[in-house]
Amino acid sequence: MREQTARDMEHLREEVMKELTKVQAQTAEEIKQVKEQLHMMADTVASSAQTSPQPSYADVARSSPTSQPSNVRTLSSMRTTPSSFTDTLFCTIDTSRVIQEDRGKVQVGEVRQAIEEKVRARDGRESWRCAAVVKDARNPDRIKVICRDEEEMQLVKDVAEKTVVNGARVLRDQLYPVKVDGANRTVVLDSSGNVLLGAEEALGRENEVTIAKMHWLSDKENGKTYGSMVIYVTKASDARRLLEERYFHLAGESASTNVFERRHPAQCYNCWETGHKAFACSKTQRCGKCAGTGHRHRDCQAVEPKCVLCGG
Repeated sequence: MREQTARDMEHLREEVMKELTKVQAQTAEEIKQVKEQLHMMADTVASSAQTSPQPSYADVARSSPTSQPSNVRTLSSMRTTPSSFTDTLFCTIDTSRVIQEDRGKVQVGEVRQAIEEKVRARDGRESWRCAAVVKDARNPDRIKVICRDEEEMQLVKDVAEKTVVNGARVLRDQLYPVKVDGANRTVVLDSSGNVLLGAEEALGRENEVTIAKMHWLSDKENGKTYGSMVIYVTKASDARRLLEERYFHLAGESASTNVFERRHPAQCYNCWETGHKAFACSKTQRCGKCAGTGHRHRDCQAVEPKCVLCGG
């Protein structure tokens, strides 16, 4: 019986060693792929740096005293606060669902006229005018009504919801995310892992902001007392202030604030598709530069880069 047990143990040891060798090989291959990706990124950065030379003394001398050369980073440009944090208040009207026959009623001029007529009908606003009405540069089906303050924005929203034609809709307010690291989960979550009732209001009052919603980012099952979460505030100025002050307070205890970056899906460095890693990839290896097969990007002779995923 002892001999049988010894043979079983030896067989088990051999199986474990085989699996360990396999995992080590897979890990080594993935590390190799990561290094190649880093080299490719370094090549891209180097090539872009060549197209943006350092400004000469003559370039600086020709600049006006209050201007900066375009390739000189100022202190404000090196801040981590996203450039999308703007204090401009606006109400957005989406017209993508308006039928063709009613398209003429949702042009910029018609929308402005309809809103101004409704607002002027209210007491004390006989001469009121929209601060500005523009089309969204990224989406021509959306119209932005620029507002002077929070009160005016709410007024415009109320009027727009009653004025717009069938199919048009007033979009919800823009929210600004801020990541909070080192947050005490007992202040945010209940025993079931759900956000505590009234937590948004309480933490909003403590930090002098309006929190529309919040999400816990860390693993809720690991049992750790501290983790990361993201809060969505209603004002860009509040988001900017939280980032500049670097702290968010939770029942008297402070956690650090950082720019919230959405998680990207895992990408394979073998086939370059998303959703899996290279060590688990069984597809044909492709070049990360030209999307071709049969070679790696470091050996690629292609001049124009090509996207592996879309072919563009």
